[in-house]
Amino acid sequence: MRKLLGVFAVLLGVVGALVCATGIGLGWWAAVKTADRVTRAAARLDQGLSETDAGLARTEDRLAADRSGLDDIRRDAEQIAAENPELPRVRAAIEQLLDRLIPKVDRAAALADSLRTVAAGLRAAADIRDLLGVGPEPPGRARAAADAIDHAAGVLNIPRARIDAVKSAQAVRLTRELVILAREAAAGSEQLADGLADARRAIAAAREQTAEWRDRVVFWVYAAALANTLVWLWIGLGQLCLIGWGRRRFAKPGLTTP
Repeated sequence: MRKLLGVFAVLLGVVGALVCATGIGLGWWAAVKTADRVTRAAARLDQGLSETDAGLARTEDRLAADRSGLDDIRRDAEQIAAENPELPRVRAAIEQLLDRLIPKVDRAAALADSLRTVAAGLRAAADIRDLLGVGPEPPGRARAAADAIDHAAGVLNIPRARIDAVKSAQAVRLTRELVILAREAAAGSEQLADGLADARRAIAAAREQTAEWRDRVVFWVYAAALANTLVWLWIGLGQLCLIGWGRRRFAKPGLTTP
């Protein structure tokens, strides 16, 4: 009976040790797979943010050229406003400025409209951060950038009817309306540039936070795998003790209990 009990203890200990080894192996396999998936997900997210930032950089360059032209037109319009608009020379200069202004306003408005999707994405990202309870970005940068882009798009979206009315206005009113249009367009383009810069800063912060999130998740995944290993080793130590106890039982068959 003692020998049978010893054999049973050894078999039970061996099976337990194999289970422990399997638990350790599965724990590290799951940790490696999870860390790999997290790393790949973070890499895809970072690539998407990088591509978005590159597109915004190109848009920023185009907008900078339009802003420079709008500022020049605004200054020229303010200088002409001091002259007599009834003079043919001044009337011709005003019409030339208007012809220069309209295409630049249209380009700036098109850029602003194309950035509305970026503004929507920034708001959605900020909402997700709030939903997940993540710490807020520096003073609502993402939402501030989205609001600036949308407001600038509204300012630059000058109705065609208004432009046609300006073209057909009398000389004095034409000069005044030209100055107003030039100032609005310059202010709208400046606000759009500020929103665009804030959006790029928000994307840069998001890329940094993505890297931090990846590192933090990977750390805790491997920490959990290590804890799992320690637990199974502790259990496995008990199995080794059981094997040793069983071997001692059937190694001395001649002994009997008193």
